[in-house]
Amino acid sequence: MDVECAEADETYRHFVIDRDLTRQPPGERLIKLMTSMREYLGETSMMAYLTMMAPRLLELRRVLKDTGSIYLHCDSTASHYLKMLMDGVFGGEHFVNEIDWRRTGTHNSTRSFGAIHDVILFYSKSSNHTFNILRRPYMKRHVESRYEKTSDGRMRFTSGGNVLTGAGATAGDSAKPWRGFDPAAKGRHWAVPSFYESLMPVSYRDLISTQKLEALYQAHLITIDGTSVWPTMVRFLDERDGTPIQDMWAYQPYTEGAVWGTDKGIDSDVAWLGPQTRIDSGILRRNRKGFWSALSRRRPMKATWSWTPSAGVARWSLRRRSWTGNGWASTSRTCLSMSSPAG
Repeated sequence: MDVECAEADETYRHFVIDRDLTRQPPGERLIKLMTSMREYLGETSMMAYLTMMAPRLLELRRVLKDTGSIYLHCDSTASHYLKMLMDGVFGGEHFVNEIDWRRTGTHNSTRSFGAIHDVILFYSKSSNHTFNILRRPYMKRHVESRYEKTSDGRMRFTSGGNVLTGAGATAGDSAKPWRGFDPAAKGRHWAVPSFYESLMPVSYRDLISTQKLEALYQAHLITIDGTSVWPTMVRFLDERDGTPIQDMWAYQPYTEGAVWGTDKGIDSDVAWLGPQTRIDSGILRRNRKGFWSALSRRRPMKATWSWTPSAGVARWSLRRRSWTGNGWASTSRTCLSMSSPAG
C-alpha cells in the first residue's frame, strides 16, 4: 500500500471505524453506507474522495436551517456515488431534483458518446424547504401568436381557449352558474387561474369560486362580450411571466433574438464558459434576480472543493480538516452551495 492510500485509509478509520461520524445524526446511517462503499470500491482514489466528502456533507447538513437546501455540482465521474452519499446524509426522501447542466461544447471520444453535461444534485434539509419558482421568458413567436399590442403599448392575451373552467363536473360552488354561464351543464367546473391572486387584494384569496369571478369582473379582469361561449379573461404580459424552469439547463447557441424581451439566446444565463466555469459564474445567473432567489430571501452560504482523481488530493483536504475553502483546480470538480444557513 503506498503512502497516499495509507493516509486515506487512516482518514477512513478516523471517521468510520472510530465512529467520529456518529456525533450527530444521521451519522449511524452514514457509517453503514460508507462501510458498504468501501467493501465495493476498496482502497481507491474514489473511496478516498467519498471519505473526504462524507463528514463535510454532514457538517453542511448541521448548519442548514430546516427551510434550507443544498446544491452539489459535480460531473459524471462520481455523481452516482455522490447521490448515494447525499441520500445517506440528507435522506432519500429529501432528494428534490437532479439537474443536467449542458456544456456548450462536447468532450468527444472515439469510443463513447461525448460527455456534454454536468450534474447538480438538489436536496433539502426538510420537507419544508424554501423554493420560489423561477421562469424563463416566453419565446418570441409564442408571444406574437397569443398576444396583441394595445394602444398603450401593452401586450394583451388574446387566445388560449377556455381558461376559466376545468374538465369534470363537481359539487359545491365551483359548479354553480354565474352571470348566465353554467359549467355543470357542460360537464365542467369553475377553475379560476391562480395568477389573478397577484393582481387582486389579499382578501381575494378567501373568496369562493363565483365570488372570485364577480370580483374579477368588477375589476375589469374578466369580460363578457355576449357572443363567446365562456367569459374571457383579461391578461397583459408581465415581465415576471414565462415558462417555469425545468431540470434540464441548456444554452442554445445561435438562438439570439428568439426569446421575448431580450436579444440573447435561449438559456444564455447558464451558458458554459469553459472548463473553469464555477457554480457562481453560471448557475447564479439562472435568472435576472439570481439563482438564489429560488432558494432563500437571504444571501446563502457557499462551500467549494475541487479534487483530482488521486488519494493524495483527497488526503490533503482531509488532513486540513477545514469545512470550507477552495481546493485544487482540476478537470473534475465538486461545488457545494447552500441556501438559508443557520445563524
